[in-house]
Amino acid sequence: MVCFIVLLFIVCIPAVYCESHTLQYHITLASVPIPGVPQYSIIAYVDNKQYGRYNSEVCEAEALLPSLGALTEHLKLQTQFAKGYVLKQTQKLNFLIEFFNTTKGNGDTHIYQRKAACELHDDGTIGGYQEIAFDGKELLIFDKERAVYVSVRQEAGMLEQLWNKEYNSMNNKLFMEIDCIKHIKMYLPYISTDLEKKVPRVKISSSESNGRIKLHCRVYGFYPRDVEVKWIKNGRDEIHSEEAAQILPNPDGTYQIRVSVGVTPDKNSNYSCLVDHSSLETPMIVHFETKNGSCLYIIISVSVTLLLLLLIILGVFIYRKRMTEDSHGSHEPVSIDGESLNTDVCPEEQEEQISDSPPEGLENLDKIIQPKNFKRRCCILDSSCFNGF
Repeated sequence: MVCFIVLLFIVCIPAVYCESHTLQYHITLASVPIPGVPQYSIIAYVDNKQYGRYNSEVCEAEALLPSLGALTEHLKLQTQFAKGYVLKQTQKLNFLIEFFNTTKGNGDTHIYQRKAACELHDDGTIGGYQEIAFDGKELLIFDKERAVYVSVRQEAGMLEQLWNKEYNSMNNKLFMEIDCIKHIKMYLPYISTDLEKKVPRVKISSSESNGRIKLHCRVYGFYPRDVEVKWIKNGRDEIHSEEAAQILPNPDGTYQIRVSVGVTPDKNSNYSCLVDHSSLETPMIVHFETKNGSCLYIIISVSVTLLLLLLIILGVFIYRKRMTEDSHGSHEPVSIDGESLNTDVCPEEQEEQISDSPPEGLENLDKIIQPKNFKRRCCILDSSCFNGF
C-alpha cells in the first residue's frame, strides 16, 4: 500500500487550512478488456474536482492542473508506483472471482472498484474512508479505528474474515492519517493558484402550488466547497428548509447548491436569502421581490384603461349616429285631425309648428288621438312638448 500512499501526486487544499477538503481516488479494474474503455484506471479528485489520472492505455501519470506540470520527476515516480499497484489490485479481483465462484474469461466481464479518500477538516482533525465493490455491488467498507474491513451485505460475512486475514489493512490506516495529509500540505504551494477562491452568484426564484409559495435560492459558481445558505424572514427569523440541500460540483470545478422553503403569502413580511462563504468579507443578502405581482398590477391597470377608452369611443359613436338620424329622419309625421306633427325635431322646433290656439275642433286635450305608428325620436311627447296648448 506504500505505492498507493504517494500515488498520483496527492494534492488537495489551498494555502490557508481553514476549511474542510477531501482527496479521493476512484480505482476501476476489469477482468477482461472492454472496447473503448481502459481495463485499469485511477482518477484522482480534490473536492470533487478531477486533478490527476492514470490508466492502462496511457500508462503514465498525468497532471490535470497546470501548476503540477512542473513536477516532472515526481510524475515519473508516480507512474512506477501506479504500475505496481495494478498488480496488487488484480490479485484482489481474482480473489473475489474465486470467492463468488464466478467464471473468468469466456466473455464474462467482472468489475472491481475501490474508492479511497483522506479528509482534512477545518478544525485540524483528519479522517478518511475506503469502499470496495464487485460487479456493481458494494461489499466492504474500511473501519479506520479498528483497521479492519467490515461487510455491508449479508452474503459478504465470510468474505470479511477472509479479506482481513489475506490483506493487511494497517497500511490503509497509515495512508489516511499520515501520508495522505503529508502530501496534501507538500503539494499545496503548487496548486494554490489553480484553486483560488471564487465568489458565489445568487439567483432567486419562486413557484406556487396548492395556495403556497415556495422560494428558491440557487447559489452557484463558488469555490471552495463549504458554504452556508439560508432563508430569513423580516431580516432576523431563520426559515428552516423542508428539503435537504446538497452541494453539487460543476464541470468547471466550482460548486452549486439550492435551498428552498415554503411560505404563506403575507404582505407584511419580506424574505431574503443569506449566503456566507470564505470568499466574501461579509455575508451576502439577496431580497426576494414579488415581480410577478407587480406585473399583474400593471396588466390590470392597462386593461381597465383600455376598457374605459373603448367605452368612450363607443359612446361618441352612438351619440353621433343618433344626431345624424335626428337631422335626416324619414319617419312619418304624427297626424292630428289632418294636421301633421313632425316628431323628429326637438321641442324648440315643435313650438314653431304649433299655433298658439288649438286647432278647430280640439277644444279639449282628451280628444287628441295619436296614430298607431307613432314613434318618439328626440323628445318625449308630453305636456312639455305642447306648451303652446
